[in-house]
Amino acid sequence: MDDITDTVNELSLNAKEWRPNVGFAPTSNSVDSASQPSFSSDAASAAADDTTTQQAAVAVNGTHFFGSAAPQISLSNSWEGGVGDHNHHTNAAQAAPRTQTTIPSYHYQQAVNNSNRPPRATLRNTLSLPSEEYHHYRELTLQCQAEMVPNDERHKEVPTSFCRAYCLDDHLNNNSQNNYTTIRSSFGYPTRLFRVTSTSDGNLYCLRRMDSVRCVSHKIVQTVMHQWLSNPSGRDKTTVSLSGGFDHPGIVRWYKCFISQRAVFFVHNYHAGAVTFKERFFNIPRGENGVPLPESFIWSCLTQLVSAIAAVHGSNLAVRTLQLNHILCTQEGSSGVIKLNSGPFGLPRIRLRINCVGIVDILEFEARKTLEELQRDDMRSLGCILLSMTTGSEITVNDIFRGNNAQQQGQILVPYFDFVRQNYSRDLFVLIHSLLNPGVPPQTIRGVASSMAMRAFEELDEAHTCIDNMDGSLMGIYESGRALRLLLKLAFVNERPEFGIDKNWSESGDCYILKLFRDYVFHQADGTGRPVMDLGHVVSSLNKLDAADEEKIVLVSRDGKNILIVSFADIAWCLEKAYQELVEQAVPPPSDGMERY
Repeated sequence: MDDITDTVNELSLNAKEWRPNVGFAPTSNSVDSASQPSFSSDAASAAADDTTTQQAAVAVNGTHFFGSAAPQISLSNSWEGGVGDHNHHTNAAQAAPRTQTTIPSYHYQQAVNNSNRPPRATLRNTLSLPSEEYHHYRELTLQCQAEMVPNDERHKEVPTSFCRAYCLDDHLNNNSQNNYTTIRSSFGYPTRLFRVTSTSDGNLYCLRRMDSVRCVSHKIVQTVMHQWLSNPSGRDKTTVSLSGGFDHPGIVRWYKCFISQRAVFFVHNYHAGAVTFKERFFNIPRGENGVPLPESFIWSCLTQLVSAIAAVHGSNLAVRTLQLNHILCTQEGSSGVIKLNSGPFGLPRIRLRINCVGIVDILEFEARKTLEELQRDDMRSLGCILLSMTTGSEITVNDIFRGNNAQQQGQILVPYFDFVRQNYSRDLFVLIHSLLNPGVPPQTIRGVASSMAMRAFEELDEAHTCIDNMDGSLMGIYESGRALRLLLKLAFVNERPEFGIDKNWSESGDCYILKLFRDYVFHQADGTGRPVMDLGHVVSSLNKLDAADEEKIVLVSRDGKNILIVSFADIAWCLEKAYQELVEQAVPPPSDGMERY
């Protein structure tokens, strides 16, 4: 122990401090005393006594610390994430012998889980998404990256302005060798549905191809696109292009329509993982009865649909695609914070978006219906959707109103109304009755919104709760993004084989400091040479580097001949200077609009 004390005292007296553009300077005793805690022989003897007595481990936040020195643990939601300060060489006082392990304490975890406090902040939940959300978004990413095989015949059906096409039709049998021969019908025409990537902006879109359409001309397309994409009530008032579109969170955004290859193409926004409402809740074998949905879930869906319909009707337009197979469902996160309290589904919160807007307006442009009639049909369709959710069986407007007089329509609706009256609240029954009553016109969208105003507050509360949870997850992504940016810069600079004619660029000057810092962060080892895989030390060091902290650390070369005392601010300055040197002389990247950091 006396040898250790002598070595530490010699280090604190003879070490040289490195400053940018200044070089090495002897570290005075006054500086040492101000910036470094004193480490006398008495302190070393005390540390030795603590080590030899082999005191019991102290469990702090699930981490076992052996020895008498209990570290100061911060429970803040920072990069450290509740892990102690693991800078083994930050100052001389931390050079005192102390062994630690990061094995979680089972009893501590049990105590935390049984309490009413929020989950303990750890590196896992502060640097990344929770496990459930991570796997959820991973699946969405895999869906976005899927492509058809190169020799698939369906590639010829996609215009050259799009690439990386993937057919969304018959997605359950997409690996079949004969699936390219199946063409499903939509809106009465042979249709293909692709997920494509635009060659102009690199974004994903949903491309719908319709063949054998002879009633559509360029003039009709331009007229309808002008109505939807240049409407003054829309959020985006730009001209017709991939950057425009009627923008509402309850509407799948429509971007453009064009005629090519003797077919009509519609370009809508792509939502990964989306399925139709019919596939989600009414995909039952023929002859079997469906299951009615819980009322709380029905009000949630109704609030979202009414909001979207009100935006469309307020723009002097009509939806015209309010059917179960044209409403997309996406799961809003997967944390399960907002779940249904009743019913057999127990699902996280569901987002609804009305799809295929604008398609019927183009295909049936010659149909001479007034706007009032079209909006009335939308309200009838909304009533059928509500009736389908309450009865568990798919009911369309044609099933009730087409080809039937008022008496026949009433006879069809009576058993459904009786079921709703017996199993749901009076408010829901009155609303459905007002939309589907054959004797009177349906309520307008304003009337429906007024009758369910109090229910909208429940949906707003759930939406805010979901936003709060997603905001917390976003903080973890931000923290990991900060670390990634620093690691990328260090990787570009450290041990670069050559920089122009200077083959020793990465081994001299500022870059040499960065090389030693890399060893300090990632190549820690104990007295016997075994690697120390201490994630807390890594994250803490990167956090201080990003903040340009004035705390000083000791960097030692691999041969032990060079010892430098630098601050994190000095290292940050060196990193930024070296990186900018690379950027100034680097090969210009392609002009793809990507930001250069």
